[in-house]
Amino acid sequence: MTIKEIYDLLGADYDGVVARMCGEARVIKFVPKFLADPTYNDLLEGFATENWELAFRAAHTMKGVCSNFGFTKLQNSSSDLCEMLRPGVYNPDGAAQLEIVKADYKAVADALTQLDA
Repeated sequence: MTIKEIYDLLGADYDGVVARMCGEARVIKFVPKFLADPTYNDLLEGFATENWELAFRAAHTMKGVCSNFGFTKLQNSSSDLCEMLRPGVYNPDGAAQLEIVKADYKAVADALTQLDA
């Protein structure tokens, strides 16, 4: 699949990310590196160990990275989780929101593994 086809599959903001990154060549270069980013694993670790500061930072980072890459659905679910984990405002529904983030992350990861080399 081409990078454009992946963005179409995800319903993501392809035109926005191409504009932000100054061309498709940079999108092709940097977007696949999303899978190597440790943020998602940090988020899972934060929940597993009840380290809410780590989980908050990871959700906040994921929200920003997804905004830069135009992964709108994952950005939105990460943003919602980030607010649930905001220091002093923890919401017990965070675990349910994490499941939504996991599903959205899986959709992005699965799509990116289909990227033509």
